[in-house]
Amino acid sequence: MIGTWQQHIALNNDSNAFEALYLHLMPGLSRFAISFVKDAAAAEDIVADIFAALWGNRNELLKIVNLKVYLFTSVRNACMNYLQKRDRITFYAFEDMEVVLEPLVTQANPEQQLIAGEMGRAMQLAIEKLPAKCKLIFKLAKEEKLKYKEIAVILNISVRTIDSQVAIALQRIHEAVVMHLVK
Repeated sequence: MIGTWQQHIALNNDSNAFEALYLHLMPGLSRFAISFVKDAAAAEDIVADIFAALWGNRNELLKIVNLKVYLFTSVRNACMNYLQKRDRITFYAFEDMEVVLEPLVTQANPEQQLIAGEMGRAMQLAIEKLPAKCKLIFKLAKEEKLKYKEIAVILNISVRTIDSQVAIALQRIHEAVVMHLVK
């Protein structure tokens, strides 16, 4: 789907394909940007600027091998630039960032919704207690459904680090849910 839109945009200047791409990727990119800048309006501006630049360079679009990774990396870099300009700090560490995850929405009967809500709250609490880097990696892997190799490119870290951070996150979430069930 993304690859098809990418081709239509690059080869045909297809604004409908561009709009479809934007609507498909913008929510995840915006959440990712908010994780860094903690300002919804600034995050939306950053993502909009990335898409405007993408449209402006659409004739080069076919040179991009993985457009989703390219866009997440572009948003990360733009967020870092924004933070450096805003705060006049030359480097931001993952440990200094707080990641916000959106709760999952499910449809079920009232009893299942109650149980799911309790489990969701226990999971959310466990996720909120994760270290910032671990939380960010978990968000990209599980919420944005990016592959470990893609996350490695976006965050400029090794796949092994991602694997270990996701394992840590899942273990802590599991422990929190088990403790919640035992109560």
